[in-house]
Amino acid sequence: MAFTLFILGWIFVLGLIIGSFLNVVILRTVSGESIVFPASKCPKCQTPLKWYHNIPVFSYLFLRGKCAFCKEHISIQYPIVELLTGVLFLALFLKICKPIDPLFGLSTMMPIGWFQILVYIFALIVTGLFISIAGTDFIEKKVADAHTIPLILMGLVFSFLYTCTTFWIYYKELGELPKISLEFVLTSPLSFSIIAGVVGFVVMELLARVGIPLVGTRVFGEGDSYIAAGLGTVFGGLLSTVKLSHNPLPAVCIILLILALSCIIQLVITLPMFMYKLAKQRNWMTFGSICAFIIYTAGYLFAQHLKWLDNSVAYCASTIVLVAIGIFVCREILLGLKNKDSEGLYLPFGPAMVIAGLLTFFMLNI
Repeated sequence: MAFTLFILGWIFVLGLIIGSFLNVVILRTVSGESIVFPASKCPKCQTPLKWYHNIPVFSYLFLRGKCAFCKEHISIQYPIVELLTGVLFLALFLKICKPIDPLFGLSTMMPIGWFQILVYIFALIVTGLFISIAGTDFIEKKVADAHTIPLILMGLVFSFLYTCTTFWIYYKELGELPKISLEFVLTSPLSFSIIAGVVGFVVMELLARVGIPLVGTRVFGEGDSYIAAGLGTVFGGLLSTVKLSHNPLPAVCIILLILALSCIIQLVITLPMFMYKLAKQRNWMTFGSICAFIIYTAGYLFAQHLKWLDNSVAYCASTIVLVAIGIFVCREILLGLKNKDSEGLYLPFGPAMVIAGLLTFFMLNI
């Protein structure tokens, strides 16, 4: 058990160090600086930091959250990102490599296959990109191509390597290459990855463009479509390693489920803050319409449960009213976004998509 805990401790420390680097990536992406040069410095007084000022988490605690030179407060983002990365590195290792039993009963590490290591490294790189995307989007409300394009490519590269591996294993086992057919092509990991990536991008673009005929503006930024494409290539390819299928439908389903989960996460996290800010800014029209939609939806579901809407006329009429209220709510929100008269109300969608992606890592039976 001591050896196991030693390995887990080093993985956690590695995650802290990578988290410190991700902080640099996030902040310098926002500022437009190189992530390599110059060396780390205080963003306020520009004084270069000593090496002992960059120890993950501990330096923040030792300095009491203040710069050692100008005493400017250091953002809480630094230790949060570092700890989050360390925890995710550790959790993904336990999930993918499965090195120990649930009670830590083994004194040595269980055998870990090369494929588990490959998937684990892939998951770590993707997680780093996820954190960079979420951090940049949360701070600046912008999604950088420097993060989304590598995410898309990582999914395609992993899927390509896994496709080549399946070819090799097939050849080693049977002594001949598999017969190339349409079904074989469509069910290869690379095809799963490409199809899911395209579906993710197209669905997000369609959702984003719903706002154009209503108020003349997109619902989501273009960067969110690229995030969806990256989620598609990553999990489309990864799905093929855990589930055999004779068609690409599972790859389509997984990206749609991730996007649906993203919407739920966004709603749960942002709705209370959104309503509070609406009330604070006295935007009673949008506030009231959202309240009306929530109350009517609850009544609609309750009436369905009691079978009060079994009559086709009652069902159609109540559904039309529900849709009409929903469209009105969307229009009010989008108008506020277009006119920018509700500054600070609209939170980025990227972090919700990242959270959904991370949850999917743990839900898949890798």
